[in-house]
Amino acid sequence: MMKFIKKFAFRFGGTFAALAVMITAVNANSCCAWFTHQEKMPESAKKLRKF
Repeated sequence: MMKFIKKFAFRFGGTFAALAVMITAVNANSCCAWFTHQEKMPESAKKLRKF
């Protein structure tokens, strides 16, 4: 089982990281939705804003 998890992580780790950056960029450029609500936006996410 551990071998499968390592293989899965190495195969799809980059994809998940890219997906996380894309979701953060979309979230930084849009209004707050109830299921992704954050009180304060992190400084690192503010760099991804387009306005």
